[in-house]
Amino acid sequence: MSAAHALTFYLPILLMAVSLLAAIGIGSLFFLKRSGEVRANRLYGALLIAGGLTQLHFLLLFSGLTDRYPALEFLPIYFTLWLPVLLFFHVKISLYPGYRFRLGDLKHFIFPFAQLLFFVSIWLVPTFRRPEGRYFYSPFYGGLEQALYLVIWPAYIIFAYQYLRRRRGQLGRKSLPRLLWYLRKLLKGSMLFVIAYAILAVSDFVSYNYLFVDMREQAWYAGAQSLSYTVLLVWLSVYGFQVLLWGRRLLRSSAID
Repeated sequence: MSAAHALTFYLPILLMAVSLLAAIGIGSLFFLKRSGEVRANRLYGALLIAGGLTQLHFLLLFSGLTDRYPALEFLPIYFTLWLPVLLFFHVKISLYPGYRFRLGDLKHFIFPFAQLLFFVSIWLVPTFRRPEGRYFYSPFYGGLEQALYLVIWPAYIIFAYQYLRRRRGQLGRKSLPRLLWYLRKLLKGSMLFVIAYAILAVSDFVSYNYLFVDMREQAWYAGAQSLSYTVLLVWLSVYGFQVLLWGRRLLRSSAID
């Protein structure tokens, strides 16, 4: 293995491993956090843990362990459709601590629960698994899953922005309160990830369907795709670490200052 190939292989693995451990560790601490709104804390903790488990799936795939142990690919740890929904509700409840979940909120979890049930079913019943290949309904990076991912992520970030703007208008202040400023940074960073991932996904679609080139077989593309998600997870973890470190100043449920 050449030095360049070793770098493109082991460096992403190292970054992915560090990011998943940080996400799961910081996410777990959010369930112990007492300052701020408890439900918002738990939602963000669930977001980081789900993100870390999804990263574990990517790590198993990228490292080649799924080739040696195929059953690992179907572990129900793939939560891509949960992440934007959890982020949205974390922002919403942080802005409106008095909000109570309603029956109508269940509609937001239709796709996430469907995804979870699907992966649990193909994990428990191997005969449900389809052969490998690039087909539209593939649970991993298939056209349908990619389309849902690229639609749901920006949609929920925009929804969260709308609540943030409404809250700012209700406060009637010229300067942006500290909580709103941090939440806006959180959403901006997440949107940058969505844009980067969309560029990679669209490039792959065009190259495969019109240029007859499978970019997923290229080492650089696999590395770029894994790193794009890793950057998002690091961003979410860094934000979470800041909240844990300065939570009493940033996310007080009693007031937005």
